[in-house]
Amino acid sequence: MRARARTRNEKPVTPAKPAPGTPRGPKPAAAPRARAEKPEVRIFVSYSHRDAEARRRLGIHLAPLERDSVRTWFDGDLDAGDKLDTGIARALRDAHVFVGLLSPDYLASNYCWKIEYRRAMSRRARGTMRVVAVVVRPCDWKSTPAAGFKLLPEDGRDVTRWRSADGAYLDVAQGIRRVVAAVRRDMAAAPARPVRTKRAAPKTRLAAPTKAASAVKTEAPRAVTRSPRGAALKKPVRKPGKA
Repeated sequence: MRARARTRNEKPVTPAKPAPGTPRGPKPAAAPRARAEKPEVRIFVSYSHRDAEARRRLGIHLAPLERDSVRTWFDGDLDAGDKLDTGIARALRDAHVFVGLLSPDYLASNYCWKIEYRRAMSRRARGTMRVVAVVVRPCDWKSTPAAGFKLLPEDGRDVTRWRSADGAYLDVAQGIRRVVAAVRRDMAAAPARPVRTKRAAPKTRLAAPTKAASAVKTEAPRAVTRSPRGAALKKPVRKPGKA
């Protein structure tokens, strides 16, 4: 059958509105919210170059943290031509966590122990840095300030005494992860810095006229009377003896 053709005067049929109370179809699913990025936490790794292998093994176990907005830094990250002292001082100043790899060579190094570690302890005393000590080889750490803090691996047992070095570094990485979480809690609890706005220049107000100034009347200049010929009239000069 053919559909009936609509006449010229016939109005188009609009679909009827659903009666009140009629259940509607399911709402479209909301788009998933983007995950808020975590604040970056910077870790400064201090070590003796004779413990470069320990630093490398620890870096492998810290790789998952680096995918979680954590950046680890050591002196090997300096670019060619950078000054060693300047680059280390800058990285140490910007770091949130200090990780020192304790060993006999580390304790014997004046630069590692007397400069880097002491600077970190100074910042820790001011509450601006967290310090982590990792015992990678047997050393006399009990006679150092590190003895007053919790050491990694567990109970300060150096890495060489573990049956598995990977197990020791895993324990260290998990301990550092807990420290990173504590740093982020501190960041969230810290009050936001007030935004400084430029102050508007003060408007200069005109001083109101004083009563004395308003009482002064300006006199109009006197007109000079001239003679019909255009010459100015002069006052008569009094001669002596004449009233």
